[in-house]
Amino acid sequence: MLKRTISFAVAFVLCAGLYAQDNSNISKVAASSGDPMWVILNHVKADKRQQFEKFVYEILLPALEENAKNDSKTRNLIEQTRMLEPRFANKDSSYTYIWLMDPLVKDAIYSYPGILKRVYSPEETKKYISMNNECLVGGRQVSYPVKQGRW
Repeated sequence: MLKRTISFAVAFVLCAGLYAQDNSNISKVAASSGDPMWVILNHVKADKRQQFEKFVYEILLPALEENAKNDSKTRNLIEQTRMLEPRFANKDSSYTYIWLMDPLVKDAIYSYPGILKRVYSPEETKKYISMNNECLVGGRQVSYPVKQGRW
């Protein structure tokens, strides 16, 4: 009985530690009722996940961070945008990565070419856009302009 109680206590402490992780770097900004938001689905081919993540984290995000040094709208865009990563494959073996702009930053530049061309050459921008597009099922994203509901 004592062994079972100790095992339960250890498991409880471990689980509690997982929930007590430091989330201070997570944006606290969230849309209010009626605020515009944007949801973009990226259906990524199974064999292109690594390439897509490289585009997002090694090309797009550094470009945004560079732009944010001199642009408050880009700083807000970074703070108010989340990339949700898939946990499982879809039935067609693709993986859905979701951009959530919560809330949308008015007059911010969200287009990949608009973001990239401020940091990279026209040739590099074209190469990176192609790199992203070849990852996507059908070569395109699915976009939903929405607004925050009352709840």
